[in-house]
Amino acid sequence: MRKKVTVKVPGTCGELMQGIIAGVNLQISCPIDLYSTVTMTRIDSEAGIKIKEEAEKTKLAIEKTLDYYNYDLQNLGLQVDLQSELLVGKGMASSTADIVASIIATMTILGVEVDIKIVQEIAVSIEATDGCFLSGLTAFNHLQGQQLAKLGSVKTPLPLLIFDCGGTINTTQFNAQADLARLKLAKEKQAKQAYQLIVRGIKEGNNRLIGQGATLSSQANQSILYKPQLTKILQVVEAEKKVLGINIAHSGTLIGVLLNSKDKLGEIKENISSQITDIDYVTNTKLINGGYEIRR
Repeated sequence: MRKKVTVKVPGTCGELMQGIIAGVNLQISCPIDLYSTVTMTRIDSEAGIKIKEEAEKTKLAIEKTLDYYNYDLQNLGLQVDLQSELLVGKGMASSTADIVASIIATMTILGVEVDIKIVQEIAVSIEATDGCFLSGLTAFNHLQGQQLAKLGSVKTPLPLLIFDCGGTINTTQFNAQADLARLKLAKEKQAKQAYQLIVRGIKEGNNRLIGQGATLSSQANQSILYKPQLTKILQVVEAEKKVLGINIAHSGTLIGVLLNSKDKLGEIKENISSQITDIDYVTNTKLINGGYEIRR
């Protein structure tokens, strides 16, 4: 068994698309260059999990992983340090990144092979799970924890401006809405079009198609979670050739502006911030390929 391990999992700026297609819930995550990092140390002289009190889901993920492999906490001591660059309740997949990083760290500490199917199973038993920990870009059923299709990878990271519409959203409560399935089905045509554009864009290395698909999915989601700032941003950037498209957190408060280069990043950010007063600038980062990293 290992004595210490560190696992990094990227967060997201929401999704490139999300919806129901042919009766299946799916999303394509928008992984970004910001992370949750879990460092886990095995302490043979102690027992139980030492972790900060507010990390309840992370602790539960560790307990479920230990239980899956039939390890008794009375005979195992774990010190867990959790560091995150992700905002909570905004749509950055902060819980998913924490949960998945802790599951993979636990598997590694125990000396068992990291099995992604088991990771997905444990994670989704706690809450709806983002696919940001899977390599590349993936079509993922976030409600059932199933990888539906490997779509490929972006050839180079894409600059991304992130803005926040304000407030927070509880993802569990959001997904429990009684009429959510009906609302998703009503926009199935747009979801399918968005999916096809993004899949084609990834396959062909055409980032503009990815941006078009993301924009379409963002607009279609207005009937589910309305963001008044979305229309305003689209108006501000509609003539800007550097902008590939707009993506959102479909169950969060974030709006992302995808760019084909950093050339006018500062200017575009200032244009949006100065013309839209009811939105907060968060940061600039990059759309990257998903995946986790283990540091031994």
